[in-house]
Amino acid sequence: MYEGNPVDLRMEKTISADGIFDEATRQCKVYKYDPEEDNIYLELKDDELTVISLDAKYRCYISTRTELLYCTGVVKERYCREDRKILKFRIENGFYNVYEGRRMTKRA
Repeated sequence: MYEGNPVDLRMEKTISADGIFDEATRQCKVYKYDPEEDNIYLELKDDELTVISLDAKYRCYISTRTELLYCTGVVKERYCREDRKILKFRIENGFYNVYEGRRMTKRA
């Protein structure tokens, strides 16, 4: 459903007490969306996988043709698949429309 759409990934807060907050916006694209498990698989573009913390909460902005959506969650896994750098992002509380500020229903 969202496959191929561009994504901006931004850290909201660190979970661990000694975590380092990263203010950078990371460029990704949606590799795969799994609505059953509430996961989005993101392909990280220009950065190394190690810049993405597994101990932080992130906000994920997805640009579609008609709207700008966001969701919050955590990166559960990061790995290389073929020549791609993949992040497994677990969505918390669904998607929201940036311009309307309201929760959207899950779509398959």
